[in-house]
Amino acid sequence: MDGAVVSGIHGHDLALGSGSYDGVLGTSGFFRRQRFFLSAAAQYAIRTKGDFDYRFANDLTWTGGPGYFLALTEDYTIALQANVSGENKSHDEFQGSRVDDSGLTSVYLGPQFTLTWGERFSAEVGLDLPVSVNNSALQAVPDFRVRAGLTWRF
Repeated sequence: MDGAVVSGIHGHDLALGSGSYDGVLGTSGFFRRQRFFLSAAAQYAIRTKGDFDYRFANDLTWTGGPGYFLALTEDYTIALQANVSGENKSHDEFQGSRVDDSGLTSVYLGPQFTLTWGERFSAEVGLDLPVSVNNSALQAVPDFRVRAGLTWRF
């Protein structure tokens, strides 16, 4: 492959839909003592073979860590957490053969701020810095991640 451009982006990275049926199992927990807390969550995705005889590998993601409520009132809360998150994904399969550039084990660490306001609104923003990223071949992996979310229950 003389003159070929080597890239960490592969066809399976850009898949819009695999045609598989997937099951997602998850759990979470929260423990608080005064202003200190500990939270944890995990999710396991079970994937089946999809169209074109491609099967994305099962995937375990997890997150959690200790935190502290900077403000704790009846109307709102503001919390800061030392968040540790990670992912473990085995190799995908194509036509019964292992896809070498699809496995990943990663661990990230960073701060997360959470705000709740009233009974219906919450927001969070977090920064994830890599502690360990072990990918199985040439892949595009983030140098850092910024996560943000808004929740409004109605």
